Amino acid sequence: MHPILKVLYHIAMGAIGKKSYRFPMGVYIYLTFRCNLRCSYCDGGSGEKFPLMKRSELSIEQWRSIFTTLHKHTDFLLLSGGEPLMYEKIIDILRVARETGFKFISLNTNGLLLTPEVIEAVDAIIISLDSLDREKSDRLWNREGATDRVLKVLVELAQRRNPSIMVNSVILNENIDDVADVMEFCGKHGITFSAGPALDKVRPIPGLKGNRRYHALIDKILKAKRAGYRIAATIDYLRAVKHFQPFDCHPLLVWRVYPDGNLLFPCSRMNSTAGNLLETPDPIALFKKASGGEYFEINCGENCPLSCYMDTSHMIHRPLGLLREGLYRMHTFSQGHRLVY
Repeated sequence: MHPILKVLYHIAMGAIGKKSYRFPMGVYIYLTFRCNLRCSYCDGGSGEKFPLMKRSELSIEQWRSIFTTLHKHTDFLLLSGGEPLMYEKIIDILRVARETGFKFISLNTNGLLLTPEVIEAVDAIIISLDSLDREKSDRLWNREGATDRVLKVLVELAQRRNPSIMVNSVILNENIDDVADVMEFCGKHGITFSAGPALDKVRPIPGLKGNRRYHALIDKILKAKRAGYRIAATIDYLRAVKHFQPFDCHPLLVWRVYPDGNLLFPCSRMNSTAGNLLETPDPIALFKKASGGEYFEINCGENCPLSCYMDTSHMIHRPLGLLREGLYRMHTFSQGHRLVY
């Protein structure tokens, strides 16, 4: 189904108060939970850091089987981790994904292990950068010299027409005053920028809610977006995340799969799954069994402000905001610039 028809389907379901797991906009693959950084704010959803979340990892042929299953439902593949480039046969994964038929492949990485082969094989790269202060950033990442390397990689990537590049900043109490500088760096180099609050499991970390410095930062990002900066977040999301407003979450607009092939249900923050795609290569059947029917409900009772949940949910329940974002990107983003956010 065409992506526009998928959006219209989910808007229609939302209008009658239903949430459907069918027709995902994309699928998010956690290739591995291993990582070459030890970020202070890392949280896989359960409060456990990704490198400590033990999961078996699949072979190339096992991923080929899962990709074949998933491609029946979407053409958009988002690769993440942990650090996905820690997966030893990443080039083979990218080759198999193309052979399977995925038209768009995005890579979420810290950038330290990027190679020319990887760069040529993907359509978009999302790289983390939380501060231009090298000492502070290295301390947040627990890796001396990492920030200098990432900055050099970003400058090099910015000179290319493809793939599309985005920087994502995690907002912490320690770097509130630094994130706007990262945004300006992105604006200078023509890189798309995104930022969101760090989480403690499903809640924003203590100290952000009601913080005037945090409010001022979000206002700066809103102002930059209106001024034409490439900001990968809707105005609705930025307004809502400023005060952590509650929202009607729709977490299955993008499906997620763990390194061992388990299909997440309902979301990554709850760290629960519907079943394994190798054992049952039918995601719809797995979701139907997990939800008890054709539709599902979310009863976590929390306010998880991740843009990949909050912003996409707003797009479904506020279609005029989605239209406004589409017009903004047509005007602001260069032709051929592709990011699933």
